Amino acid sequence: MKIVWLAHECNLSGANIAMLEYVDALKEEFEFHIILPHKGNMEEALISSNISYTVIHQYGWSGSVPLLNLLTWAKIFLRSTVALMQTIAFVRKINADVLFTNTLAPFVGSVSAKILRIPHIWWVHEFGEEDFGFTIGMGNKKMGFRWMQYSSNLIICNSEAVKNKFQLLMPLTNIIRLYQPVTWKGLSSGILQKKSARFLMFGQIIPSKGHLEVLEALVNAITMSDNNEALSLHIKGPCENSIYLDKIYQFIKLHKLGDLVKVETGYFNKEAVLPLYEVLIVASVAEAFGRVIVEANKAGLKVIVRNSGGAPELINETNGVLYNDVHDLAKILSGRIAMPVVANILNYDGKTEIKRLKKILVNI
Repeated sequence: MKIVWLAHECNLSGANIAMLEYVDALKEEFEFHIILPHKGNMEEALISSNISYTVIHQYGWSGSVPLLNLLTWAKIFLRSTVALMQTIAFVRKINADVLFTNTLAPFVGSVSAKILRIPHIWWVHEFGEEDFGFTIGMGNKKMGFRWMQYSSNLIICNSEAVKNKFQLLMPLTNIIRLYQPVTWKGLSSGILQKKSARFLMFGQIIPSKGHLEVLEALVNAITMSDNNEALSLHIKGPCENSIYLDKIYQFIKLHKLGDLVKVETGYFNKEAVLPLYEVLIVASVAEAFGRVIVEANKAGLKVIVRNSGGAPELINETNGVLYNDVHDLAKILSGRIAMPVVANILNYDGKTEIKRLKKILVNI
């Protein structure tokens, strides 16, 4: 079976990382070709994984485009039409059997599949609709949901919470939950160093990930704790938002947290970084899956997770606690709410999820 998968962007986002994991797990039985909507660092990842791809440039439909700006809308329509024609030609050329589309992508994939009369599957990696590509139709979400119900053979969500939400919005659609495979290579014993700090925030440094909320909770926790050294926090991850990063630095300076908080930007080897900490903090306002939670679990860390979006279902009494607001988090950081002391138990079996997916694809 040949599968064409339209990526939602060409950078190493969580959805694209999941796509790489799925392709790697299925490549022995299925042939994949990836379509990227622009150039970016995803190309390097695909090349290193020996996955074939092509770039078909697209404009995303934008609800922020002024309605009366006819020239802009004309460009969007023209580029989207060209992208549709190129996608149809490419899929026909390689004689693909199925089309996949990631969250955020324009509807080029689903339209192509309808024209070519081949199955189409959407992959939903987001809990919020704002990041779901529904700005098509001048921001009319109902139009987007209506088209998805009409054009989809299947929608695959990465958490039960996400599935339940979109099943209500699209009751006529076949929607399932499938947990992502998460590869953890680990490091050989003897390489690990002593713990760098107690708490870690790992991943993209952007406003929706809640760093300022965690820092505010840390300030409150200091007033509750007798041992400030136990409140050490490291923030590590890529950041392209200099304004947000400056806000973090200013907060640290204003509240004199320089001895407790360290910020490092860039890409890091998760297998080398995570084991150097005791507790992972996930403060995203809408974490759909939270693969870093699973990675931390496999690395032996405890986790503290904001009670929002779909990720909390991956937390149980064995590997972490949930919090609702800054005050809850401050109590957890200070030790007034204790972390679980039992051994970590993984929340799901990735191999079982892959077996489910194989059965779905064979019978689609």
